[in-house]
Amino acid sequence: MGLNDLGYAVIDTPPLDDHTLTQFESLPLDPYTGSTQRYRRFSQYRLFHDRTWRLELLPARAFTQPRTYNNLVGGMLRTLEPLTVDPTPLIAAGAEALGLDTGQVYQINVHQCRVISTPDVAGVAAPEGPHRDGHDFGMVAVTRRHNIAGGETQLMPLGGGEPFFRTVLRDGQAVVFDDTRMFHHVTDIEHLDGTGGHRDVWLVAVNRWANRRYGEEYEAQALASAESA
Repeated sequence: MGLNDLGYAVIDTPPLDDHTLTQFESLPLDPYTGSTQRYRRFSQYRLFHDRTWRLELLPARAFTQPRTYNNLVGGMLRTLEPLTVDPTPLIAAGAEALGLDTGQVYQINVHQCRVISTPDVAGVAAPEGPHRDGHDFGMVAVTRRHNIAGGETQLMPLGGGEPFFRTVLRDGQAVVFDDTRMFHHVTDIEHLDGTGGHRDVWLVAVNRWANRRYGEEYEAQALASAESA
């Protein structure tokens, strides 16, 4: 398929099985957001093509980003529980939409998240604001919106500014994009009534293996970014 001239594409994602859907109900709290609105699991993979796109689970490591890309919690090791499901169908769909080179190997970060909004908890979806994550490519895939408004996905020029793309991704929709060319953001969600609501989403980062964001060397660079900030 491949991206459009602006560097993104919107796609429909494969339906998830019942087991995968139920796992959103038991995601552990993400303790690094400064509140209690986000629940998350995280795993990293090696992606390669052998007649079809395949994932190889990498040994679990902490999640980290350089301070350059995340002023809130960049430059620190974040320990998160691993995924309990196989995201291969979703990642394969994203790889096809991005037009990834089947002759290359890639490193993948996969976050399975739920953001909630209740009368007591603000549904802050992206505490860091408009940003890029420092990867080659990204994907935001929405699995389910329940009893909420908001949650508008936005793409904008590097450095911020007026979005050139904005939409509320519906259940089973995703946007894939070239992370080197743009900032991305999602607006807060708001519950529609006192029972609260949530947005279930996958956040996927894709890097060519030579540019992988995994391992001791990368972690040391990310931690050093906090010391120099």
